[in-house]
Amino acid sequence: MIKKFTIGLIILVVGFISFNLIKQITDTLNVSERLNQAADRVFISEVKNKELKKRLSEIKSPEFVEEIARNKLGLGKEGETLVIIPDKKIKEILGVTSSSEPRLPNWLGWLRVFLH
Repeated sequence: MIKKFTIGLIILVVGFISFNLIKQITDTLNVSERLNQAADRVFISEVKNKELKKRLSEIKSPEFVEEIARNKLGLGKEGETLVIIPDKKIKEILGVTSSSEPRLPNWLGWLRVFLH
């Protein structure tokens, strides 16, 4: 009877130790995965940070400020004469038709070309 009790106790202790060991292994694997994900997020953030710093240095450059002043604000340097041609006039000169006219099917367009 003592032998059965001892064997049962040993099985119970081995089972308890095995359960705790397996739990610690899975916890360690989960922590490792979370650490890898955090490292990936840090890497992505560092890359974005470098890109933003590069963009900031470009924006702060005098060339960028001058380009914006010329193109967006219509400003020029002292002594320059600015000529601004309206978009409507440019389209008229280039022969661009307005897109308000509905587009005809190809066969009808050719028919109009040959009959007019």
